[in-house]
Amino acid sequence: MGIVHKSVLAMVAIGAAGAIVAAAVPATAATTSGVRYRQTGVFVNWGGPGVVGGEDICDMTLLSAADSDGSPAYVSGLLESYTSDQCTGWLEDSVNGGAWTNLSPQQTLPGATQGLVNYPWLKTSDYYAGPGTKVRACVLTPATPNFPSVADCSSSSVTLPASSAPAPADDSTPVLYAHNNQSANVSGCHVVLNSAGGLTKTATSSASMTVMGTTTCTAWLETSADNGTTWTQATATYSLPFTNPSYDWAFSPAVADGTGELARACGQSGTAAEVCTAAW
Repeated sequence: MGIVHKSVLAMVAIGAAGAIVAAAVPATAATTSGVRYRQTGVFVNWGGPGVVGGEDICDMTLLSAADSDGSPAYVSGLLESYTSDQCTGWLEDSVNGGAWTNLSPQQTLPGATQGLVNYPWLKTSDYYAGPGTKVRACVLTPATPNFPSVADCSSSSVTLPASSAPAPADDSTPVLYAHNNQSANVSGCHVVLNSAGGLTKTATSSASMTVMGTTTCTAWLETSADNGTTWTQATATYSLPFTNPSYDWAFSPAVADGTGELARACGQSGTAAEVCTAAW
């Protein structure tokens, strides 16, 4: 408790070393996507004694939906693990001052064997958090020889304003691995390449992109079928507004990235040069 949230800071520090200037303009273009999320609360609920890669933290971040049609009164949880133990998290709600009850299923991440590099994460579905409802984040502390496993929930909660905007589409993710050593950042806009199903590429591997920032920025995912000689834009271009000091986030859908294919995440902020992550 009392530990600051580390994921964004880790992405910035490691991403600076991994960023490369994009070699070529993508072969195709795509329309801009307005779907995004705004960081509405950060709750680091457990930090254990066994340090992995400088951090040993299981945390849940609350994200509020803020798509192009407005700001729906819905939140989701972003669960991240930098601990060698399993990391379990979920959301709870209290309606009209009532008791706290489970809002989302408990979901468990595997231990992070590589610390801040290639750590596992997932995003929950979206849940109502409008007037009359409070939502908080919880994690399960691992059992130790001297202490049992207990639920540890955030001391503060979130209630969002009423909104006529429709509920966002269900874009919850399976367990993904953030390739932090293959991140890129430019002028407060950070893009990260993710893999699904593990860190070893197979014929059925897929990749996706996370983009976050406190400045106006755009980002997209590219793929290559000829070992990086040519690149094709594989997702819509995601646009984040200027919301400093809040972080805005967007999560792309997964694209095929099997054996013999490459994927990379690219971003640009204002007139700054486009940057891309290393390919995977």
